[in-house]
Amino acid sequence: MTTHYEAAAGQAARKEKLAKILEQQGTGLMLGGIMATDMRIAKGAYRGGCRIFEPNHPAMALQMGLRGATTMNEAESIRHLVPLERMTTAVEGLRATLGDDIFITCAARGAFTEEQVVPFTQEDALRIACAGADCLHTHKSNIEDVRQIAEYAHNAGLLCEAYISAYDTFGVQAPTDESLLQAIRDYEDAGVDLLGLCTGMIYQGQSATGFSDECMHRFELFLNNTHVVKVLEGGIKPGNIGAVKKIGFDILVMSTALDNILQDTTADTVENLLAL
Repeated sequence: MTTHYEAAAGQAARKEKLAKILEQQGTGLMLGGIMATDMRIAKGAYRGGCRIFEPNHPAMALQMGLRGATTMNEAESIRHLVPLERMTTAVEGLRATLGDDIFITCAARGAFTEEQVVPFTQEDALRIACAGADCLHTHKSNIEDVRQIAEYAHNAGLLCEAYISAYDTFGVQAPTDESLLQAIRDYEDAGVDLLGLCTGMIYQGQSATGFSDECMHRFELFLNNTHVVKVLEGGIKPGNIGAVKKIGFDILVMSTALDNILQDTTADTVENLLAL
């Protein structure tokens, strides 16, 4: 690479932008799903105060109706088929519609643990950066994959966001206290800028249950030992977000719960219109 100065400057500017958002909001809200892939809905979220958006390829698969998928769980097996161009277009749309003050963290095929082998490349990272993203949103299950993508992100002037899981493939699996602490060290050594903890309730939306004592213990251990921006994903919904905010994470991720609300509201509205 011959762009070390530009890449470092890009990272610094994006870190500063995110820090400013978190300073203003206390706890940031990261919205994915339809909130980050439909510009009309994204504009409404922006008007409501959201400044962190996560366009991702499973949500884009649903927007496309790819192979008939209608839920995020169904999208898991086919999300790797979403062309990178669909994600760069979403990033460009968010940036053009909402301006420069929003923070965009983008996921694309190969940035998650996919059902098919799909490489994520340096060129992919550069194209996402040129589209206007600030960060790569990743869910890889191997620390060496995370290390490689973090390098690609930083070479493109982007930040890198990655996750730790317990038993699923939304991050490196670390079910015990010892493995969780080791995973945190490994991720930070890999250069991850935003580190998230998955609760095991990703894509459950409004049906997600409360957080167990085991979850609360993992939250505390994670928060006390992580030194970068701390993110929580999975099981967060309007009914519990007030309590979750008090736990101490920097950013909370919501997608499916809000998608569920929008679908239910639309169904009720149309039913009422037909009944008039």
